[in-house]
Amino acid sequence: MFEIFKRWASSAKTRTHDVVLWVNLPEIDEPAPRTVPDSPPALITTDAESVAASSPVRTPPARPRKRHPLTHAVAEPTQASHRERLLAMRLEHLQLCPAARCQQLDEIRIQTAGDLVYGNPQKIAATFRNPARAERAIRRYRAAIKLAIGIDSMMPRDALLLVAIHRRSVASLSRESAAQLHRDLERFALSSRGSKLVGHRGIPSLRRVRTWVATCRELAAAGVARKPQPVAA
Repeated sequence: MFEIFKRWASSAKTRTHDVVLWVNLPEIDEPAPRTVPDSPPALITTDAESVAASSPVRTPPARPRKRHPLTHAVAEPTQASHRERLLAMRLEHLQLCPAARCQQLDEIRIQTAGDLVYGNPQKIAATFRNPARAERAIRRYRAAIKLAIGIDSMMPRDALLLVAIHRRSVASLSRESAAQLHRDLERFALSSRGSKLVGHRGIPSLRRVRTWVATCRELAAAGVARKPQPVAA
């Protein structure tokens, strides 16, 4: 508005009797252009991200875990593995009979405990110098192996001591007192036959005897005492 008035006053023709009023108006600078601060660049989102942001997060349903084949083997009782392990062991590793007798049995291909259990004792004993004596020994070895198969924590050399004092089955051990059974083993070890059979190993401890008796009682109570398969007499 001031610029228009200034131009009109300067361009008007003056007359003789006119009074001219000069007005000095201050110069007004033109306003500086407004500067808009730079806005941060907008994030470029894809359609998939926008859809994912708008939609609620859904977790996939948990899949049922597949049981590993070994899980069944671990869950099963260890009776089967104990039986297979004993039957597969070599006679010299079981320390069930002297080394000379193990060598004689090896010559007729009786090498493992399974070979001895499922073999014919009469035919096996016929190859020895004294068949009658050898047959009695072989039958004791077979009875010890069968007894050890039924109890997880027992080895055939331990069962041989029990067979020697006329404890030949799981049922008979389930009716025994652990303390009385251990005393019978101590008395047997003092005899000449017992000291030869025990040797430098010594008799089993009372703790082990208690474990055997407890296991036999559990098997007898549950009615799952595993008997070895019948063999030819």
